[in-house]
Amino acid sequence: MTTHAYSPFGPQPLADRAPAPANDNPMLIGLTGKRNVGKTTVADLLEEEFGFSRAHAFDGGKEASRAYFEHVTGDFEIARRMVWGDLKDQPSPYLPGNVAPRYFLERFGHFMGADMGVEWTLAMEIGRLRRSSPRTPIVVESLVYEAPWFKAQGGFVVRVERPGHDGPAGVESDAVQAAVAADATISATTLPELRANARRLVARYVGDWEQAA
Repeated sequence: MTTHAYSPFGPQPLADRAPAPANDNPMLIGLTGKRNVGKTTVADLLEEEFGFSRAHAFDGGKEASRAYFEHVTGDFEIARRMVWGDLKDQPSPYLPGNVAPRYFLERFGHFMGADMGVEWTLAMEIGRLRRSSPRTPIVVESLVYEAPWFKAQGGFVVRVERPGHDGPAGVESDAVQAAVAADATISATTLPELRANARRLVARYVGDWEQAA
């Protein structure tokens, strides 16, 4: 996959402009912040305009959760919606106490991230991407428990904020991400503002990365 840096004149392949750093690892950007502040929007932008590969520490856990929900419900589509769709935050008649699927996902994610450790989550996902495309930069959509490990790998952490937004109540991981030390912050109240601020920050970071290469 070709990697790109943002340009007002269109994408320009990074491989044509600068070599990789000495350790030959791709650029790593990790996003942290509350639920529903725009991390997915920023990750979309990095993927579509800058040519990043995309990772989430719980990608494997979500696949495992989807399989578990399919086992419980007997329905692939319902299980998919419970993990990625409109049923994620809805009370579910398939789960004990009619809890929303997010209840299970939060606790399973804590088990994988905190009990099993980063070697079983984000390290697995980044390793998988590096095997398939060793020089492609990577954006991690949501850093929580994995932030110290990520920074030790040379990752650049960006906090995404939406002023006045509180997010879903009772989300356990919000307290953890709030303690993550970010290298930069993207703050915006509208989608156009969010995308514009993200482009400016990422373009600047891409330039710094190229100079260090």
